Amino acid sequence: MNFGKILAVFLKIFSFIGVQYLFGKKGSYPYGLLLKFNLVEITVLVIICDILQTLFLLYLLELSFNNIGFLKKLKEKLKSSEEKKSKFHKKLLKWGDWGLFFIAALPYAGGAISGSIVAYSLGMKKKKAFFIIIAGCILGALIFYLSFSGILMVVNVK
Repeated sequence: MNFGKILAVFLKIFSFIGVQYLFGKKGSYPYGLLLKFNLVEITVLVIICDILQTLFLLYLLELSFNNIGFLKKLKEKLKSSEEKKSKFHKKLLKWGDWGLFFIAALPYAGGAISGSIVAYSLGMKKKKAFFIIIAGCILGALIFYLSFSGILMVVNVK
C-alpha cells in the first residue's frame, strides 16, 4: 500500500468518526455505506466510537460537576429536591441497571451520551455504568446492523 492509499483510508475513517459523533448511528450507517464500508466494518467502528465516547463522558461529567462552580451548585440544588423527582427518574431508579441498558440500546434516542447522562444522574459507579452502557450500545449497533442488512437485501445492493 502506498502513502496515498493509507491517507485515503485514514481520512475515510476520520470522517466516519466525525459523522458518528455528530449524528450517531442513524447518520454513520448510511455514511459508512457511502464510503463503501461493509456493515461489519461500520458496526465495529460504531462500537469503538461508543466505547471511547462513554469513557470520556463518564469522566467528564464527574469532573465538571464536581469542580466547576455553577455546575457544582446546580448538582447540590438538584440533590436537595429529592421529593420533586420526575416520574421518569423514579422509574429509572426502579429499573436500575436494566433501565440504563435499555436507554443505551435505544436505536434513535439512546446510546453513549444518553446512557452516560442517566448513569451519572442515578449516581452509578463509573465502572459498572461503563459496562452496562457499552452492552446497551452493542445491542443498539446490532439493531442497526440487522436493520440495514434487511434494507440492503430489499434494495438488492451488494
